[in-house]
Amino acid sequence: MLTENQLQKVKSLQGKSLLAAIGGLIVAIGWGFLNGSMFQGLLIGYLLIFALGVSSLALVMLHHLCGGSWSFVAQRIAEAGSRTLPFLALVGALVMGGALMFSTVFPWANAEFLNIEENHLIKYMSHEKEAFLNIKTFAICFVGYFAVWIGFMLAFNGWSKKLDDTGDPKYISKMKIWAGFGCVFYVLTMTFAATHWAMSTDPTFFSTIYGAWMIAGGALSMMCFCVIMLTWLSDEGPLAEKVSPQIYHHFGNFMLGFTIFWSYLSFSPFLIIWYGNLPEEIGWYLHRSGGGLAAMTVVLIVGVWFTPMYLLMMRNNKTNPNKLRKIAFYILATRVVDMYWNIAPSFENNHNTIGWGTVVSTLGAVAGIGGLWLWVFLNELKKRPILPQQDPREELMFLKEKAHNHG
Repeated sequence: MLTENQLQKVKSLQGKSLLAAIGGLIVAIGWGFLNGSMFQGLLIGYLLIFALGVSSLALVMLHHLCGGSWSFVAQRIAEAGSRTLPFLALVGALVMGGALMFSTVFPWANAEFLNIEENHLIKYMSHEKEAFLNIKTFAICFVGYFAVWIGFMLAFNGWSKKLDDTGDPKYISKMKIWAGFGCVFYVLTMTFAATHWAMSTDPTFFSTIYGAWMIAGGALSMMCFCVIMLTWLSDEGPLAEKVSPQIYHHFGNFMLGFTIFWSYLSFSPFLIIWYGNLPEEIGWYLHRSGGGLAAMTVVLIVGVWFTPMYLLMMRNNKTNPNKLRKIAFYILATRVVDMYWNIAPSFENNHNTIGWGTVVSTLGAVAGIGGLWLWVFLNELKKRPILPQQDPREELMFLKEKAHNHG
């Protein structure tokens, strides 16, 4: 379990997170209402925080499928993050429900928009896309996505709890087998969810790797969050004996890998559209090529891709907890820029310009929804021991880690 000092730190952070949530929601709702950008900002902020929760589930499954010593120290953090999915489902229903009522968020949800024959956007919408982009399908899929995620969350957290209590190795076998199926369902559902919740803000654009982009961004965010939590909790207690510079090095390597993967997924659609000379798809990029958005593109290239990649290539930065924590905070901040650039210019009032109303409401939503999510996460983290209790794989993995370090 957490030590007394750690529990006090958690309670203190919970109080601060609630204050941040109240202030952020006041800004997001108040400022956004005055500027007509409330649900625009709430959608972007929600997707950023949602990525942490759903990626926690992915990390749990990855851990049981092929994890190592690095994933054992993050197992409880990931499990606590996955148990926030019911909270994210509730918040998502409120945000998505409100967003569907405004044509500035999901244009296809506006009957008047769809009935305008001369609307140049309609001619690019195939019958298949119209069947997918409607409120009934959206609602059914929303429930289906969370049913799958929460189902896997309950299963893996339940088996993990039983393994703690009994030490029965049959639960290890169950988790390993179902982790493979879970990863497949996770990729499929996240691909469709990214299409529904993010890419459909511009119903004329389509990309087969858009879902992979969201998966990569969420995985990067979760790795950074794990680093921050480990550096915060490993000063004493059970984690102090397990978390070594080599463990941080593993996390740094994952952060580097997902940074490069994110860069590849971000650039590939542009390269394909440019090389194929596809004018029906270039509008998505034209909306991001004017005004301050052109400068934001440069910021993405330099600040979100090159800078983290350069810093994470240095071994000293990955084995030093303080340096790696700072890099993790930096990457989480750049994720806001990335999500804004990918979604906000799709809104009509943000074409070729940085909509400052949307920017402020987005920042407020990140603080508001993020503060509430952090409170729920910390509450879940307190409920279980910070390390697995009777998992025989744990000792074996750490013995291998010590042998490797000694060699």
